[in-house]
Amino acid sequence: MAELSHPFLSKKFVGSPTNIGTSADRYSAFLMEGERVEMEFKGIRDAAIFTDRRFIVIDPQGLRGKKVSVSSFPWSSVTAFSLENSGTFDLDAELKICGSGWGVCEVMFTKGVDVGEVARFINTKIFG
Repeated sequence: MAELSHPFLSKKFVGSPTNIGTSADRYSAFLMEGERVEMEFKGIRDAAIFTDRRFIVIDPQGLRGKKVSVSSFPWSSVTAFSLENSGTFDLDAELKICGSGWGVCEVMFTKGVDVGEVARFINTKIFG
C-alpha cells in the first residue's frame, strides 16, 4: 500500500534568525491587515515567520524555487509543541508544532538558535 505524504509532515530547514522583512517578498501578500511579523528565520530556501496571529512556513518548490508553498498555522489551532535544542554533534535544533485539524509541522533551525526564546514566544501565543 502506498504511504500517504502530507506536506506538514516533511521537515523544513528554516535556518537562523534574520532581520524581519528578509523574506517579505514571499509572504507579504499573505499577511492580514494589521498583522505584525515578530520573528523571522531564513534557511537556504525555506523560511519561517512568527506573527502575532500565526506561524507561517515558506517552502520554495522546484529547481528554481519560483513556485512557492506558503503554509499558515493560526495560533488558535495550535494544541501542543516541542523543541529540541542542538547538542554537541547535532547540526540543528527542531521545533514540532501540533494542531487541531492539520497534524504536525516540523521545522529545523541552525545550530545555536535560542530555542528558549522560541518557546517563550510560542507560549505567549498559545497559553496567553
